[in-house]
Amino acid sequence: MKNRLISLLVILVTASSFAFVTTAADKPHKKMTLAEKGEQARIESIELEQTQLQKARDAAKATKLREQEVLAKHQGNDWEAKQLEKARAQSDERLTRQQKYLQQAQDAAKQTHKIPKDPKTVEPVLSE
Repeated sequence: MKNRLISLLVILVTASSFAFVTTAADKPHKKMTLAEKGEQARIESIELEQTQLQKARDAAKATKLREQEVLAKHQGNDWEAKQLEKARAQSDERLTRQQKYLQQAQDAAKQTHKIPKDPKTVEPVLSE
């Protein structure tokens, strides 16, 4: 039992060290020259600029969508504005009509009215 455990442990350690060696061999550590570093920095700068531009485009689209939503809500309130304007117009008409009737009443009150003296309508007074 101990022998199996030890052999299994040895195989496991050997396999893991082999995997580490092959991984390290795939990526050789090479010193970059100054020109290579500059080229890599330029490429990274271009990539960063492109991601920032894409983020800005996405933000602009989001802003445009929000503006359209706000405009749609505002245009939905046009019905309410029309109803308010209609109510104001009706109120103005009513006030104009009331002023007209009041003016007619005042003119009628200023006129002097004569009571007609029609003999047929006047009853004679009987004296005793």
